[in-house]
Amino acid sequence: MFSKFTTIFHQAVEVLAPTQPVQGDFLYHWKAITNYYLERKDERVSIEQTNIQSHLDQMLETLVQEEKSSESGSTGPCMEYMLQHKLLETMYTLGRSDSPPGMKQAVLVFFTKLLSWIRQPLLPHINVYRPVHRLIHVCGEVLAAPTENEEIQFLLTVCAKLKADPYLVNFFIESPKNMKSPKTSQSKDQEKQGEPKVKNPEFSLIKSLLALINSADGRVCVKSCEGLLLCASLPEDYAACCLIEHTDFCRILSSKLCTLYTNIPRALDPADIELAEAKWGLDRVTESDDTQSFPGKRQLISFLSWLDYCDQLIYVAHPKTAIAMSNAIISAFFEGVLLTSILQTCESTAITATAMLTRCLRLVTSKPLSRGLVEFILGSDREPEYPQQEGHKLRHKLIMRCNHLSQEMSLANLKLFETLLVKPNEHTFHNLVLRNLIGRDYCSEEDGEEAQIAGEEIIQSKSRRTICSERHDYNVNGESSSVATSDSVSSWSPSCSVTSSPSNSPKKPAVHKIVNSFLCLLPEDVKSSYQMTDSGYDTYLRDAHVQFADVCSACQAWGWPSSPTAEPEYKREQFFEGAFLKMLFDKLSRILSQSYETNLQVTSIISKLALLPHGNLHEYLLFPDLPLSPGARSLFTIFRKVVNDLEIQIKVIPDLSAKLMTIRQQLVGVLEEQRKAKHNLQVCIENGTMLQGVIIMEEFCKELAAIAFVKHHDIMGK
Repeated sequence: MFSKFTTIFHQAVEVLAPTQPVQGDFLYHWKAITNYYLERKDERVSIEQTNIQSHLDQMLETLVQEEKSSESGSTGPCMEYMLQHKLLETMYTLGRSDSPPGMKQAVLVFFTKLLSWIRQPLLPHINVYRPVHRLIHVCGEVLAAPTENEEIQFLLTVCAKLKADPYLVNFFIESPKNMKSPKTSQSKDQEKQGEPKVKNPEFSLIKSLLALINSADGRVCVKSCEGLLLCASLPEDYAACCLIEHTDFCRILSSKLCTLYTNIPRALDPADIELAEAKWGLDRVTESDDTQSFPGKRQLISFLSWLDYCDQLIYVAHPKTAIAMSNAIISAFFEGVLLTSILQTCESTAITATAMLTRCLRLVTSKPLSRGLVEFILGSDREPEYPQQEGHKLRHKLIMRCNHLSQEMSLANLKLFETLLVKPNEHTFHNLVLRNLIGRDYCSEEDGEEAQIAGEEIIQSKSRRTICSERHDYNVNGESSSVATSDSVSSWSPSCSVTSSPSNSPKKPAVHKIVNSFLCLLPEDVKSSYQMTDSGYDTYLRDAHVQFADVCSACQAWGWPSSPTAEPEYKREQFFEGAFLKMLFDKLSRILSQSYETNLQVTSIISKLALLPHGNLHEYLLFPDLPLSPGARSLFTIFRKVVNDLEIQIKVIPDLSAKLMTIRQQLVGVLEEQRKAKHNLQVCIENGTMLQGVIIMEEFCKELAAIAFVKHHDIMGK
C-alpha cells in the first residue's frame, strides 16, 4: 500500500519544464505536501501537528488570485497543472485514507472552497467531477462522524452547482453500462439462461444526503434537507426517474413522517393542534416553552415541521418527483397510519386524529399533495349519490360523525369539512355538492310564476317590509343604492349564459326580492341587532365582496356555468341533495336547539358554499321561492320551518327582547360583569341555547343577503 502511494507522489512532483513564479509557488506548496508523505515516520501524528492545512490554503489562495488576474474565460498555469496532473484525484486518495488523521476533513474543505470560490466552470472537467464524485461516496458513510459538518458543506456546494447547471447532474449518476462488477456464479447462470442481471443506476449524491438526514446535529439535518430539496427541483427527467426509482428518497422521507407522528400523544386538545404553528427549519422548542404550554408540543411541532418540509419539497420538485413523493406520503402516513387512528372507536383518539388531519390539510399548499389528501378524505367518486349509499368509507364516517352525540367530535369533523372547502380544489366541491345538483333535479318542471307570486305575498304581508328596505339601503362600495326599491336590478345570471330549456326554467326573482326575503325572514320582535350601534350589514357586504372576488379567482379555471344548467347524465328520477348537504340541512333545522359553537360552524360552511360562482348551487341555495321537485328541500324552506317553530316557542318567553339583548351583549363581550347579575344570568340560561340560535340565524340571514347582493353586483358589473 505504501509503495503505491510513493509511486503516485513521485509522479505528482515531477516538473517537466521551468515554471513561472506563480506556478512555482503553487508547486512548492504541493511538493511540501507530497514530501511529508515520503518522509514521515509516525502515521499517528494528526494533521494539526503538520503544515498540510497551511499548504492547502496557500494553493487555494494561489488559484483564486490567478483567476482574478487572468482574462475572463482563460485558464491559468496553476489551474492547468492541477487538472493535467490530477491533483484532485491524489487529494481524494489522501482524504479517503484519512492519513494523517484529519486529512479527510482538510480535503473536504479544500474541495468545497475550490468549487465555491473559482468562478470558471470546473465540474464539466473529467479530472474534477470524477474525484468530486468519488468524494461524494465517502460522505455519510459513518454516522455521527467528526467530519459531518464538512461533508454536508461539500455536498451542499455540489448541489448548488448542479442547480445552477442542471445538465451536470448526469455526471453524478452512475449508469449501468459504467458499473462493472465481477461475475458471480449466479450472474453466469443468468447469462446461460438468457437473462442477464439488470443493474440499476446509482445516484450517490442523494444516497449521501439521505444518510445525513438523521444526524444528531440539527444543523447538519437541515442542510441535508436543503440539499435534497435542490436535487429534487432539478429539471432533468433522467435525474428525477433515478431519484424516484433507484433511491430510497420517497420511502425515507415518508417513513420519517410516520415516526414523528407516532411520538405524539394519542390524546391532545384539538385547540392546541389547531393553534400550533410550525415551519420547517424553525421547529426548536425550549423546555420552558414545552412545559408552559402542553405535553407533546415538542413532538407535535416536529411532526408539523417535517410535513411542512415535505410539502415545500413537493411544491418545487420535478413533476414526476412531486407525484411520487405525494403518493408515498399518502400511502405510508395517511392511509397506513392516520386512517387507523381516525377510525378508532376510542373517542379521544379519533378526535385527536381528525384534528390532526384538519391541521395537515390546512398546512399543505402543494397541488399534488393537496389533491392526494382530498381523494384520501373524499374518494374519487363523481357520480350522483343515492340515499343510504355509503360510498367512500372515510368520507361516510366523517359526515356521520358531524351528527355525533359528542359535541367535540361533531365540531372536529365540521372543522375538517370547512377546511376542505377553503382549499381550492374542484373535486372537493363536485364530490360534496355539485354532482347532486348539476342534473337540476331539485327544480320542479312546472312554471315557477305561482311560487314567485306566493313568495311576494309572504313578504308583503309582513308589516316590517318598509323597515327592512329602509334599514338595509346599502351598496358594496359604501354608496346609497336603494337595493329594495331599484327598478333597474335584474337577475343574478346574465341572459347570455348557457341555460336549460325555457319550459322548465322558473322566472328568476330580482335581487332586491332575494335580499328582502332573507332580511325579512325573522319576525321583528325576535331581532336584536338594531339595538346595537352597528347592525353589521355593512361589514357583511364588505366581507362578501372580498371573499367572492377571492373565490372567483380560485374557481376561474374550472369552467363553471354562471346560469343553472341541467346535465342529462346527472339527472335522476328522485332528487337527493347528497349526504353532505343533508347533514348540513339537518343541523340547520336544529339551529334553535344546538350549541352556539355548532351553529357557528354550520353557518360558516353554508356561507362558503353560497359564495361559490356556480349557477346551480347559487339557484339552489339563494333563490328563496324556487319551485322544488316533490320531496326536495332548500335552504329557504328549512328557514321557514325554523321560523314557524320559533313563533310558537317565543310565546311563552317573558321579556324576550331584554333577554335577547343580554345574550347578544354576552356573545360580543359587552357585559364584562355578567356573572354578578346571578338572577338575570339564570333566566338567560333557561332559554339561552334557543336565543343564541335566534341571534345566529338573524346574522346568518344578513350574511346570505349580502352574498346574494354582491354576486348580483359582480355579474352586472361584468
